[in-house]
Amino acid sequence: MTHLPPKLSKLLIVGLLTPLLSVVFGGQASAEDDFAAEGERRAKLAGSELIGTPAPQRELTTLTGETLNLQQLYGSKPVYIKFWATWCVPCRQQMPGFEKIYQQYGEKLQVIAVNTGISDDINSVGAFVKQAGLNMPVTIDDGTLARAFKLRVTPQHFLVDRSGRIAYVGHQDDEAFHQALEAVIADKGENKALLSGTVAEKASGYEVGDKLASLRLKSIDSIDYPLPSTTRQGKATGLVFFAPWCEWYLAESEPDTAKSCRLVRQMVEQSTSNGKSQWLHISTNLWSSRTDLVEYQTNYQTRLPIVFDEEGSLFGQFGVTQLPTIVFIDESGKVTEKVSRQTPDFAERLQVLLSGK
Repeated sequence: MTHLPPKLSKLLIVGLLTPLLSVVFGGQASAEDDFAAEGERRAKLAGSELIGTPAPQRELTTLTGETLNLQQLYGSKPVYIKFWATWCVPCRQQMPGFEKIYQQYGEKLQVIAVNTGISDDINSVGAFVKQAGLNMPVTIDDGTLARAFKLRVTPQHFLVDRSGRIAYVGHQDDEAFHQALEAVIADKGENKALLSGTVAEKASGYEVGDKLASLRLKSIDSIDYPLPSTTRQGKATGLVFFAPWCEWYLAESEPDTAKSCRLVRQMVEQSTSNGKSQWLHISTNLWSSRTDLVEYQTNYQTRLPIVFDEEGSLFGQFGVTQLPTIVFIDESGKVTEKVSRQTPDFAERLQVLLSGK
């Protein structure tokens, strides 16, 4: 049996076994507090440099087809942007309060629910919105807005004041957040000039058939991997886009995704010894850090090099939102395959890539 590292074990206990702990041990509150505090720490660490700066601009399309232009919204009223995911336990817990805020403040506050798009799609998001009874505008990100706002956890709050500046970044639905919310609503912005932030542009992702520009990846072990491969001439490269928490955190909320993550890891680990191609893991930056990845490496005893996509640029360049996703690059640097769990014959196509045929 694979043992989870301390941090991952704590998240697993909180995320999946909270009801059991409540009944059997009566002590889940402390674990929940630890989990929430860690989320708050990560959110504030990533968002600290954003406070007081102009909020990113982008035109969003909601599930109902409505267009929201952030540039036009900034300055007209405060804006509350909340990133979330259907499989995220604290997101689910906060949804009733989120809807209450939308209903309570009405025209005084622009509320926008931004689904991260990570292992979600319009079907899963639409079903969740209906089940949860959400009425605020809901949009699905392709990673562009998340990169602009330096998203690191779910849920993650961003409050934008009437001058278009980011006034608050956080994770918890706590007193500090509600005080900040009241403050941005009360602030009329009379002494602040409206600032325009940069437009969050979608990354021009590589598609099948495209040839890579020179790209150099660095593993968490500080080893360089240039693409196309120059150190391993004649070698193709397989990129496995993943999350270190996929196998266990999604085991209950998204079991098919969790199984796919485990299957990919096992298949790639078993097949890389043939030497026909080099394989690299590319980790999301969501709920992930270098420390988490070192623990993952130890826990699962994976031999594959791991590259930490700390700013989300690689996920953006290759247009990846689903976990797991495989991108295959041939010897000349041409993208020849891109498959994810949603691909009907996913396992079969992965097996062909691993066999080198």
